[in-house]
Amino acid sequence: MNIRPFEIALIAIFAIAGVAGLFILSSYQSTPDASTKLYGDSVEIWGTLNEKEINDFILELSNTNKSVQVVEYIQKDERTFENELLNAIADGKSPDLVLLPHTLLVTYRSKLQPISFETISERSFRDSYIDGAEIFMRSDGIFGIPFAVDPLVMYWNKDIFGGAGLAVPPKTWEGLMSETARSLVERDSNFEITQSAVAFGEYDNVRHAKDILSMLLLQAGSSIVDEREGTYSVTLHKGRENALPPGETVLSFYIQFSSPNSETYSWNRSKQLDRTEFARGNLALYFGAGSERTAIERENANLSYDIAQVPQGSDSTIKRNFGTFYAFAIPRASKNIQGAYGVATLFADEVNSKALTNSLGFAPVRRALFGGETGDAYRDVIYQASLTARGWLDPSPEGSNAVFRTMIDEMHKGQARTKSIILDTVQELENLF
Repeated sequence: MNIRPFEIALIAIFAIAGVAGLFILSSYQSTPDASTKLYGDSVEIWGTLNEKEINDFILELSNTNKSVQVVEYIQKDERTFENELLNAIADGKSPDLVLLPHTLLVTYRSKLQPISFETISERSFRDSYIDGAEIFMRSDGIFGIPFAVDPLVMYWNKDIFGGAGLAVPPKTWEGLMSETARSLVERDSNFEITQSAVAFGEYDNVRHAKDILSMLLLQAGSSIVDEREGTYSVTLHKGRENALPPGETVLSFYIQFSSPNSETYSWNRSKQLDRTEFARGNLALYFGAGSERTAIERENANLSYDIAQVPQGSDSTIKRNFGTFYAFAIPRASKNIQGAYGVATLFADEVNSKALTNSLGFAPVRRALFGGETGDAYRDVIYQASLTARGWLDPSPEGSNAVFRTMIDEMHKGQARTKSIILDTVQELENLF
């Protein structure tokens, strides 16, 4: 077949075009799809919670949501977190989001970007989150998207209870005093305590001493700290009409368990840390965070234990507990406030908050996630405990910890009346604001 010159030229042109097209396709890099830039170029989150758990969650979520690939979580040391964050903000290197415990809300409030009530209405907030999460909703805005709560629960040693003929842990403080404390304490020939019922009365060897005291104060009707128009006031010395101030009632109750002259004497400062004693099988009741279950099992995989709700007063009509609430808060200095807000709402939605809180051992704070059983007997208790949990406006976790420690130390010295110790505590706490 004879091919005319014109046809040869045409074939050559198409061939060259085809080769050029292949080269262009092989070297072409598509510009990012708009969906992958939904949250901007990057969203950096700081917090003290477990890095592996959170980054594993982010990685899994990014498999189905490419826009999450720009998110990175960085775990910080709890002991240096406060200073590191303040320095980063001052140096213009602020993270975009902070996984903030409510205990640091007062410390960082002036440095956080509040979410206006036009963006999230007060009614919408109250309908969406359990009551304790409302600590992040202040009069001038919402200072974080609530995400989780780690409530106090009561761990109990089933072998110790069974050996004493007790089938269930105490449901009331009266029951703890009249039966548990007196039945489960064991002493050696020198009258030294070898088995304790409950680790109350001391401070330094009680892992959650401040949280336990906070729980007792909340149960006694104290808000601990009130705020009005940005002014904070401590309320330990203010009680119901014709009743002892909650601070005095709680302090007297707590300290009795470390008094050798008390019938409920169960604990002293010679003991190891209460969680250590519990893991070793030497302590019947341990009041700890719901998320500590895994850590306890690591210390003693063979420990026979269960968890229950913290006791309440026998005449209580309203149940109260203490919990640490967490929210995704946006620093004012963030360079990507819009992206940070988008990530916060995504991570704190019903599906994602349930998945992440389960892996961390927390409870979610979305009302829609409560009702019915979770399929895990331990998690059921933690969920229930979170519904009665509350926090308080702590001026400084480190500072208030020192004040509470001094309060207990002064009670042990016995040189001042309980009322004067409470008044001194009130003054010291107010000085921290």
